Amino acid sequence: MESETSGFSDGMVGLSSADLRQITTLTETPSKLEPPLALLTGRGRHLDDETLLHLMTVLFTGREEGSAELSRTLFTRFGSLAAVLSASNRELEGITNMGTHMAPMIRLLQEAALRYNRARLPPEDVLDSEQKLLDYLTARLARENIEQFRILFLNEKNSLIADEAQARGTVNHTPVYPREVARRAVEVGANALVLVHNHPSGDPTPSEADLQMTMQVQAALDVVGVTIADHFIIGNGRHTSFRRSNLL
Repeated sequence: MESETSGFSDGMVGLSSADLRQITTLTETPSKLEPPLALLTGRGRHLDDETLLHLMTVLFTGREEGSAELSRTLFTRFGSLAAVLSASNRELEGITNMGTHMAPMIRLLQEAALRYNRARLPPEDVLDSEQKLLDYLTARLARENIEQFRILFLNEKNSLIADEAQARGTVNHTPVYPREVARRAVEVGANALVLVHNHPSGDPTPSEADLQMTMQVQAALDVVGVTIADHFIIGNGRHTSFRRSNLL
């Protein structure tokens, strides 16, 4: 039985040598390229989320049949490709016709994206490029639907020693234990910490509880000679830096 004429099946077979030679002389606008060719020619950024979700479901399920319906279901449920990648396992299990490969492959893509963003951090001083650091933290936390508190442990050169999740809470509160933070900093030999947590509401404005928690953690760290380099709150497309806001 022949597959649907969507442009995906032919792209999955692979490009011929003639196709590859033509890549450098393409004149088509990105919107007129077949999605696989757009990806292979570095123009994937021009494809919308629905198209990428369709392509993803074809690749992950290995079939055209049902992929369009599944990709539409995912887009309707989550609203974007990024939200699909950040969806919890429980949320993904609630989608019908997912099959056995989709959820593990989505987790694989999510982990690959996180490792890519982490690899882009400056090796000597993670604070040297705040934008790359924020890209990584946003990939980690921006779409979490509950609060998560993470710590980046830094050495004397501000190189990253470890990035650890310390606590997961509710939609608006995460329990943080200052003594445990200080104990862990000593264990890994950290000289400074970057505190990070998300606000699932999307608004990164610090709450009074956020301010008090930061002061309590700093007080515990003072005892062991460790400083807080910054505290970031990650929202939806926005963030707050305590250091830049003169809150540290």
